[in-house]
Amino acid sequence: MFKQQVEAMGHPVEIEATMMSIEQRADVFLPDDQLVLEYQCSPISFSEIARRTRNYRSLGYDVIWILGDRRRTGILRSEAVAKFARFHPQLGFYIIFYSVANNQFWLYFQLRELAGKIVSQARNFSTLAAILKFVKGYKQPATTAISLNKNRTSLLNQLKRIQQSIVLKNATYRDMVTRCYASGRIFVGCPMICHSKQGMGVPLFKRTILCWKVWLVLQLFESGQSDASNDQLNDLFVQSVKLFGRQMAQVDNYVRFFQIEFTNFIIALRTQGYVRHTIDGIKIIRQPEWFSGYDQKRRFIMTSGHLM
Repeated sequence: MFKQQVEAMGHPVEIEATMMSIEQRADVFLPDDQLVLEYQCSPISFSEIARRTRNYRSLGYDVIWILGDRRRTGILRSEAVAKFARFHPQLGFYIIFYSVANNQFWLYFQLRELAGKIVSQARNFSTLAAILKFVKGYKQPATTAISLNKNRTSLLNQLKRIQQSIVLKNATYRDMVTRCYASGRIFVGCPMICHSKQGMGVPLFKRTILCWKVWLVLQLFESGQSDASNDQLNDLFVQSVKLFGRQMAQVDNYVRFFQIEFTNFIIALRTQGYVRHTIDGIKIIRQPEWFSGYDQKRRFIMTSGHLM
């Protein structure tokens, strides 16, 4: 289905190219670019897509999985992101979709997790050449400061979704609700430090980035310790990846993204005066403030002049 579009780009192209050494057949192979394009309509397991991707890369080929009509309804589910999302320094995590019926390509990029849901930006393209050119040359616009009112609205919407999920006993938050209760805390009343300014994070977490941050706060501040060594912080990081990490089939060394998030969270704790760095690790200075429940936290977000 890509043959005419690829040929129009002036690229040599092989359709259903058999690669004997890995016993796989690529839908489209561009030898000059060492690039495989796979068009995926039918269901495929994570292990199978990871295996096929790994095999292509063992030959030195890059591979882009392009999803078909049947996949679009679930394109922004976390399972689909884990299977198909690639990473680009400017685009962030992204997925490409092709509609045969409309003869259009769609690019979902800047994939982020917001209160358990995947959100993104989207653009459509009429040709394969156009979308590949966009991906290759995209430069992320300079970020602008988020107004207090916009930040407030985003946090209130996030808080409402979380509360609704808890009331409905959604599995997403069930475990952390129990963990917080065991520590005498209310999950929805977690400290504001657990929320990013827009309530969003990278889509790498099995049970949301919020659950991960709340878990870290419980481990660091509810254990009765006054400090944590570098070794203890490393053990905490490794444990958090095991509990909350979601493997990414298209992303090499996905753990590095967790390392970045972990480091950023420790820096945020330091910046807001909860910890300070020492030669051996960190020392706890003060406790993050928990809220008694949904209503108290909602009132704080609505009235506070400083949310983060």
